[in-house]
Amino acid sequence: MFKPLHAQVVWKESFSVPGKGVMGGENGTIESDFIGVNSWTLEYTSVELFNSDDYAKTVTTSGGRFEARDINGEVTWRSEWINIEGLENVVVELISAETGSGANASTKYMNVFYRLDEGEEVSFSENGANAGNWGTLKARQEGLKGNLLQVVCCISTHYAADKVILDEVVVRNEPELKPPVNPFDVVINELMTDPYPPEGLPDVEYIELYNKCNYTVYAENWELRINGVGKKLQNIFLESDGYILLCATGSLDSLKPYGGVSNVPGFQGLLNKGAVVEILNEKGVVIDRIAYSDSWFGDDEKKKGGWSLERIDPQRSCNQPDNWSASIHPEGGTPGSKNSVFGENSDNSSPFVKYAVAVSSNEVEVTFSEPIDTVALIVASNYSIHEIGNPDAIIKLLNEKILLHFPINLQENEIYSLTITGLTDECSNALIDKQYEVQWNFIEPGDVLVNEILFDPFPGGDDFVEIFNKSEKLINLKRLMLANRNKEKELNQVYELTPESEVLLPGEFLVLTKDTNAIFPWYSIQCPQCFLQMNRVPSFPNDQGDVVLLNEEMTIIDEFTYRENIHSPFLADTEGISLERVSLSEPANAYNNWHSAAQDAGYATPGYKNSQAGGGITGKPVVVFEPDAFSPNYDGYNDEYLISYELAKPGYVANLKIFDANGRFIRHFLKNETLGTSGKLKWNGEDETGQLLPVGVYVVMLELFNAEGEVYRFKDGVVLTGVME
Repeated sequence: MFKPLHAQVVWKESFSVPGKGVMGGENGTIESDFIGVNSWTLEYTSVELFNSDDYAKTVTTSGGRFEARDINGEVTWRSEWINIEGLENVVVELISAETGSGANASTKYMNVFYRLDEGEEVSFSENGANAGNWGTLKARQEGLKGNLLQVVCCISTHYAADKVILDEVVVRNEPELKPPVNPFDVVINELMTDPYPPEGLPDVEYIELYNKCNYTVYAENWELRINGVGKKLQNIFLESDGYILLCATGSLDSLKPYGGVSNVPGFQGLLNKGAVVEILNEKGVVIDRIAYSDSWFGDDEKKKGGWSLERIDPQRSCNQPDNWSASIHPEGGTPGSKNSVFGENSDNSSPFVKYAVAVSSNEVEVTFSEPIDTVALIVASNYSIHEIGNPDAIIKLLNEKILLHFPINLQENEIYSLTITGLTDECSNALIDKQYEVQWNFIEPGDVLVNEILFDPFPGGDDFVEIFNKSEKLINLKRLMLANRNKEKELNQVYELTPESEVLLPGEFLVLTKDTNAIFPWYSIQCPQCFLQMNRVPSFPNDQGDVVLLNEEMTIIDEFTYRENIHSPFLADTEGISLERVSLSEPANAYNNWHSAAQDAGYATPGYKNSQAGGGITGKPVVVFEPDAFSPNYDGYNDEYLISYELAKPGYVANLKIFDANGRFIRHFLKNETLGTSGKLKWNGEDETGQLLPVGVYVVMLELFNAEGEVYRFKDGVVLTGVME
């Protein structure tokens, strides 16, 4: 069960009134507006503001916040003196954030302090000093006691494209110190990803959490993340050996009969095919993380809907795919109670190294397939490069990711052998001793290519850019940036792909987007892990624009200038249709090297081979009809009539008509459908109303044509029959 957690809010500033602060005026003057502001002050005598775009003031963004932009100096934001007399455990929290690519720690920072009873300024214990590119963090100080408290933030930013942001300053008194909650103390225990058609449970999605601890967990300011999109949880108590169901607000009443339930404001839902689900505590520490897939059901029928995914052994936190199964409860799931598949399920699978990559001339980042035992993870003697020796320092980035620092530089483009020994996963399975090639390389033009772009998405969808690693190099995505150009053709909106080191292997595709949830519902997703959700993505207008891929030295790696009229002239509407690169060997802007994604491929192929990729044939189209007879009785033998095609180039459109043996028109199966360079068309023996046609002989007429005036026609006869032996 759960109960609301009531911590006493003593003081709060959400910056809901915009335009309060200082901004640049004419001729370098500074204008100010603090009318009605009584809860805070701003010191700004050491800054220079040259125009109205230079400011340190409150804005309307995200419901209100305080921003500094290009202030050329430092402003000091101070709260009023806050009365905390008689309070035992005062906690101060605030949001410290930045945007933009500027990383100079001396000119882009936010340092956060507190003062007690007019004493000295003391830095916050958590994220008190933030400089360069720190993203979004929560600065926190707890355990304060005194009579008067003041919060102080020193802010600087010297670059017009950067912002430093202060938001949600909260002072509260917690009734008691919370017991520690470590990773996997609370686990994601059940997922209802597709409740329709229901087997017996309500037709609503839910996420079940289970508390493994022998004490009540106080979950305040925790967060649920689905595919990187975070939503705050309600403040709850989760009792020992207890369950809580997380759901959308509209699903609360449906799930209340099953025990503890809490709505998640803005709950975006669970994708049927798979997603990354994370639970984070108030400090941003991941308490549990599940990257589920519909393959976890292990049952093709149950994954169609109405059945939940259940965790087999809640005590196991490693190698999760083997620890989940479709529910076997008659109602389709067990919300709020012990899972129907519950049982001991130890892990005997060995971990492996996903990649080892040099991220600088003397640093190698290693990422494992699953979390590694933390003691052995940071032992230097477990790692060695033959020509150099052991690392002289190890930084643990995650339990499955480390950074090895070596005393001698790696030579550029030279391949080294890294040996790793003595490691086990969290379930004590040993890492197989192995050697891994590492290389400090320079990302050069042509190593990574722009391969597909969607710039005019469906309503509710989002743009995406697909890239492809054409080289033999392990490409560190942290060293790449995506940009566009302005009207003067200058580079514009230059954003890093990711602040963390991630590797794009040779021959791999990667889709860059701001919101994967706006891509997945619209297209066939064959590789969910081939998506990278960027913090910021350049804008790509619907009529024309530029896609520019850059390395860390701002060298152009690849660039494509797109226009709406590149799309197939046979398309009446290009909304939701991507442009695909035809040849990886030709320059991006070579004539006829881009084409609309094929209709029979779903109008886009994010994360896998383009439907319009150059074909393997030359000359006339190759079309194969098979079989000679088919029986659509779904017995697994010749259930469909197939038309396989291969085309020498993209741009073909198809018409497919079906006649009976007497030449009477039966069905216009395809009508001006755009094709890829290869594919299969399938007919299940039905007419246009979905009714199965009578047994007999039918004639199939396929017409292919393109904008160049080429027309090809193919004809075949096929027998539609009943049960075939």
